[in-house]
Amino acid sequence: MRWLMIALLVSLGAMLIAAAGAARHIWLQRAKLRHNPSAAGEPVGETDPELEL
Repeated sequence: MRWLMIALLVSLGAMLIAAAGAARHIWLQRAKLRHNPSAAGEPVGETDPELEL
């Protein structure tokens, strides 16, 4: 029974660390987008190949 409680606490700690890492990643990406709006994922100034004839 003691081993099950230890395993539960260890897995809970790992889940908290993973959630904190995901939240930090999202926070940093949003901060980067606020400071540099051109980093939103779409290339800036690129034309559509179908329009070039």
